[in-house]
Amino acid sequence: MSGASRIVLVRHGQTDFNLERRFQGVIDHPLNDHGREQARNAGRVLASRVLSPSAQVGVNVASGSTGRVFLVCSPLSRAFETAEIIVEEFRAADAEVVGPTVDDRLIERAYGDFEGLTIPEALSRYEDEVEEWRQTGECVAAGIERSDLVGIRVRDAAIAAAKAADEGATLVVVSHGSAVTRGLLTFIGLNPLEFDQMRGLDNCHWSELVRMGGGGSGASGPVSWRLAAHNIGHREDVLGA
Repeated sequence: MSGASRIVLVRHGQTDFNLERRFQGVIDHPLNDHGREQARNAGRVLASRVLSPSAQVGVNVASGSTGRVFLVCSPLSRAFETAEIIVEEFRAADAEVVGPTVDDRLIERAYGDFEGLTIPEALSRYEDEVEEWRQTGECVAAGIERSDLVGIRVRDAAIAAAKAADEGATLVVVSHGSAVTRGLLTFIGLNPLEFDQMRGLDNCHWSELVRMGGGGSGASGPVSWRLAAHNIGHREDVLGA
């Protein structure tokens, strides 16, 4: 395994749909001003975290990490703009940055008939489908994308970008709440159709995976991507996932 030694999966900044508790899915809804501020703060903290390893807390970084950063993101504007703002903060900190580039596999989970609706609105139109989704997290009848398929495409996009990055670099992946959660579960060998005990990310919070194993990094077993931190951010009092 070669390429990046760390993957940081970031959820985009806040949108008005987040504030209104609407299913967003693949609707291309933009950041609001607070979301842009969140992205600036997140980028500043991430730059410090990546460029100053000694200052990191709770992250077991694989040996050979460098300060070079690659960014890849979802095609939806709320993720792309978040990625652009994060790049600006990295460059302000004199980091070597490549990107952001777009990978369509990082798009949010499709929520079908529910998109654009609040839960009360969805209940008034699709009561049976909403109840199925509440109980199982899935609903084919409403056109909701299957969790396992979301997880596979997000993981595969991140792995491809990590392999294409320079050895020891950090890969920052900017995507969406549901997509990132399912991608993370798939990364660590859990099936999102069966495991639903991981809380999602808040806006502009992130989770970190490090490439470790083989004994040399202090971890036994084969080299693999391992979850090192989850739902980190500039502040905790932001809109929940």
